[in-house]
Amino acid sequence: FFKNRVKKAFVKWCAYEGWFDGVLSKAEIKLAKNKGHLPEDLDVHHMLPLSGTEDPIVNSFSNLCVLHKETHIQINKEIFQPQLKGIDKAPYGHQRVISIPLFQPVDIAGILRERKKVLDKSDKVVYNIFKGGRG
Repeated sequence: FFKNRVKKAFVKWCAYEGWFDGVLSKAEIKLAKNKGHLPEDLDVHHMLPLSGTEDPIVNSFSNLCVLHKETHIQINKEIFQPQLKGIDKAPYGHQRVISIPLFQPVDIAGILRERKKVLDKSDKVVYNIFKGGRG
């Protein structure tokens, strides 16, 4: 349900609200608006984690954000995993308070930073071809 309905609706909403402006290309924004698709390097993150909660807010737009996949992996590895370690061994009904990072609907700075890292590592040279030659 999340992947096929909520995620696509959230991505479309972000696109129509202008959250991707200056972050995604025009073609990527068009795909987001029309189909609810994100580029492969981006992901939708639940700020309040899916696991361990029965709160209906978990799939609401206010609990979702678009992150670069590298940021998403880092959050899960460095923030959530240490805080949730051993929760499976806790008695049934046990509650644990955890700290969660909050984001705007789109982590603009994080996405641009991670995409820049990829470009910086690229050994490709880009040439702009003009009528009078290379520029």
